[in-house]
Amino acid sequence: VTVSCQEICFLMISALCINLGKGKTELHEPERSSKIDDFVQNVASEYKPDIVFSQDAYATKHLEKITTNLSNNIEGSRFVLKKNVINENTKDHVGIFLNEKIYQIIDIENECRKVLENKRVANADFFNEDKRAVLVLAKTIIGGQKFLLSSFHAKKNKINDLQREKHIIEFFSYLEGVAEHVKPDHILVGSDTNHRMKLFERRTKTKTFCVKVLLYDYPENCERKIKERNVYDFFMVSPGLIPTSADPVVFNVDPAILDHHPLFMSFEYPVSNTTSNTTSNTTSNTTSNTTSNTTS
Repeated sequence: VTVSCQEICFLMISALCINLGKGKTELHEPERSSKIDDFVQNVASEYKPDIVFSQDAYATKHLEKITTNLSNNIEGSRFVLKKNVINENTKDHVGIFLNEKIYQIIDIENECRKVLENKRVANADFFNEDKRAVLVLAKTIIGGQKFLLSSFHAKKNKINDLQREKHIIEFFSYLEGVAEHVKPDHILVGSDTNHRMKLFERRTKTKTFCVKVLLYDYPENCERKIKERNVYDFFMVSPGLIPTSADPVVFNVDPAILDHHPLFMSFEYPVSNTTSNTTSNTTSNTTSNTTSNTTS
């Protein structure tokens, strides 16, 4: 959808970020996955995300259902999943579901490997849990805008706050290094940082990163807010991506189904008038409902 058009036009991209971890629940996995399927179907039908970022432990067969549910509930779409498996036993993963009807996926595996190799010349332990971030270069089929996308799940256990802060900074450095190689127009990250990012921002205020963490607070009626849980899930964007709302939509899903609250957000990005004329009928759709920052 073209938002405005003079010499420069603004197009839109939308994303869902969902941590699939079960936390502490008495639900058996088949029942839990069935309820997650219902949630994905409803969000797909109403919000029509172009991209879905996922994290945490979830069986491969259930991830495949998410791909199907997205494709079946967003008209004219065909979603595929790109993922890294962090732990084969638990199926802990980071994933990106993309609509192939909108994006061409470009292989950047060599570029990612080269960046890690170069960084590790000076620091052998640089981002040594690199499977915690999956990076994908997606190019709009019409218009050729390139998006460097990443789903990131920061380490939680057997690590203190200062070590995790270093871990997150190394992820940013890795992301920036890959961006220097592949030259994207924009960068978009969906993340579970397992970290208090407001504190992180204060501690790193003299540093410059390639993306900005979009900070927010849980709405008052959210379960995690009521239980005084920290906000850990965030979108991160490069400067050219402009959020269309102050805060993401926060889905107040029962903690027995999802330990974290999923997020949805839309973003505008500028393109030339010539480009927008060829993309206006093929870029992402958003709904009027995205102005609300809480969904039960």
